[in-house]
Amino acid sequence: MKQAKEVSDFINSTVGLEVETQRINQNGELSHKAYPKGLLNERKHHFIKNDFLETQSELITPPTKTTLKGLKYLGVYHQALRSELAAKEYLWPYSMPPKLKADHSDIVIAQTDPKSYEYRQQVAKIRKIERTAETGVHVNIGFTKKAIRDLTAQDANVSIDELYLQAAVGFMRYRWLLTYLFGATPVAFNNYFSPDTEVPVGPVRSLRNSHFGFGNGFISSYQSIQQYVDGIWKAVDDKQLIAQREYYGTVRLKRSDNVSDLLTKGIAYLELRIYDLDPFEPLGVSEDAVDLIRLMFAYFVSVRPFDLKTADEDIAKAGQKNDEVALENPLNISKYRDEAADFIDQLETFSAQAIIPFNAQHLCFKLTEMIDDPVLTPSGRLVNWLGNNSKNMFDQLLKFAKGYQDDLIHNPAIGFESLSAKEQQEILATLKKGIPVRIKSWYK
Repeated sequence: MKQAKEVSDFINSTVGLEVETQRINQNGELSHKAYPKGLLNERKHHFIKNDFLETQSELITPPTKTTLKGLKYLGVYHQALRSELAAKEYLWPYSMPPKLKADHSDIVIAQTDPKSYEYRQQVAKIRKIERTAETGVHVNIGFTKKAIRDLTAQDANVSIDELYLQAAVGFMRYRWLLTYLFGATPVAFNNYFSPDTEVPVGPVRSLRNSHFGFGNGFISSYQSIQQYVDGIWKAVDDKQLIAQREYYGTVRLKRSDNVSDLLTKGIAYLELRIYDLDPFEPLGVSEDAVDLIRLMFAYFVSVRPFDLKTADEDIAKAGQKNDEVALENPLNISKYRDEAADFIDQLETFSAQAIIPFNAQHLCFKLTEMIDDPVLTPSGRLVNWLGNNSKNMFDQLLKFAKGYQDDLIHNPAIGFESLSAKEQQEILATLKKGIPVRIKSWYK
């Protein structure tokens, strides 16, 4: 076990959120409205933008050292976007797409820059276009500059990249647990599955995180940065991937848009692409879900429990396990209940010996309860409440969409509640222009 101060720096990692949602109309269909005109042009806006589809909005928060501050940024970005939606236009609070037309003519690829548009056309042609309409939450996590300085001061031979690889392997190996705890796509709606698809007979934990979800099936190596980069480029050469950007691994090693920069500049942060939108959360993600990522990151880089030489084999086995968990009945205790409980026990023991800037013990207690009682998970809550009837679930999700819209556009500007009404409007106007605004130090 490392010194408490050092562990605290791991946990005070920088965390950023990328949250995708679909714009819909009052009937729960993909919106026909253009990108909101009150926002800076979608090609230029860096934190409120279109993603793969014209209807797919993406909110991108800056890296922060606390979960609460990150969620504050996400909240005020939501308000800026939502206040410019057309009348009777909403954000769909669910990762599987809403009602789709049988011919999928309502799925329109985002026309940003020509190069991206051409790439997206290729993806939609080769992969099933309806799968591009899925959305989710990405969590970006990395060391603070202080943590890196402290680590290198204590041990000149420490490899920051190897610590990142330990964390990446850890998240890949325990993806199934995150799918169990926060999976939130038990069903799909009209015209997502083609008639010839052999679909699950009932609700599951997470369609999006199963083999039915969006992806291309390719996973690169995580034994070293060199093997990770070589694997991606070889997949491009072999036509397994259209381009390096089409690497949709559960965890991506990040430095820049060019994956080869990892070789010369090292890993800057990890991008986790695991979470479904949580329909019970107005912003799509809970504080607990983000804090668990932070706690797991601290554990992996502090304990360093994995042999990177066998990482790829271990990740392959974990991928099969994840598909099993994703397709379990969301009301049933998981087949891997004991393994899940053991790992949370390890996190609980670890957190008891470290300085934690959030209630880690309380978090572990709640997660253990969720493991023993699946009804407390998002998918379990949906199915326990609304049953197996997908129409009931669709109708309730549409109510959520409308209710969250009413709440967020009428609330004070999140993170700026102490300012006057006029000043809050100025903050929102600034954000709509694509100009970042800093939430003050009391949320540091």
